[in-house]
Amino acid sequence: MMGVPQGVQNLRLCRAFGGYRQRVTDCITPTTEKEFYIKDDEQTNTVVIAFDSDDDKVCKVINLSGREAVVLAIDHKLVDNREGGIADGAVFNLSDFHFVEFKTNAVCQSDTGVEETYTKAMRQLISTLDLFKEVLAKVQVDFTAKVHVECHVIVSSIFPRNNASEMTKALLFAETTGGIPISFDNEIELH
Repeated sequence: MMGVPQGVQNLRLCRAFGGYRQRVTDCITPTTEKEFYIKDDEQTNTVVIAFDSDDDKVCKVINLSGREAVVLAIDHKLVDNREGGIADGAVFNLSDFHFVEFKTNAVCQSDTGVEETYTKAMRQLISTLDLFKEVLAKVQVDFTAKVHVECHVIVSSIFPRNNASEMTKALLFAETTGGIPISFDNEIELH
């Protein structure tokens, strides 16, 4: 890697997470691709870039500007075993920061199973938001003021989805997080 990506420097992530399991620079993959995919890699259990969409367990990232985007592997890489859980990863640039929680292996046969999957994912995303706000505040970065933050729950195409339920969960999530939006679509657009 040539240097620390601007998006990482902008948030002072290396300094903020200096005492953590891995160095931030060992957990990131920068790219300037205008379209790419991210997935929760089954071998490493970390978020990685995938340049094809052969399976339905990926999240498409649209980076129309072609500016540098950064994929950050959080769970099983930067942070491990956080009480409350932790999001799998994030993709970001200088203006947008998107946390991602993959639930692509969830197979639910009941409304209760779907509810539990979404509840767990939302809890993990809230825990991650809280961690980033806390850690970045220690290096004088107001996380949600510095970048536009969104959260995403990624499910496979066979997961039983309910738009009305997802809309209700999105409202509850925004209410709980002070206005942070959550999406249940497998697509992220970086501005």
